[in-house]
Amino acid sequence: MVNQSLKYSLVNHKVITIMYMKGLEITQRRIQVLKMDNEIIKTLDIDKGQLRTFKIENILSAMDTKLIDSNEEIRGNYHAN
Repeated sequence: MVNQSLKYSLVNHKVITIMYMKGLEITQRRIQVLKMDNEIIKTLDIDKGQLRTFKIENILSAMDTKLIDSNEEIRGNYHAN
């Protein structure tokens, strides 16, 4: 599933959200994949405006950012009522 989301971002020039493990730290990043091979991806980190490289094996999850945003909006609306 992670590889599918990465390829989706690469082919469609779309922003996705990844959960990434670096050592014992887990971070969430909004990225656009610029280049991909078997072991690494080169990306644009949307929030920092910088080029980044990630090891694919350390990506715990990857999802279309629009899906995450709509889920948070739904939860926010649910709790508001």
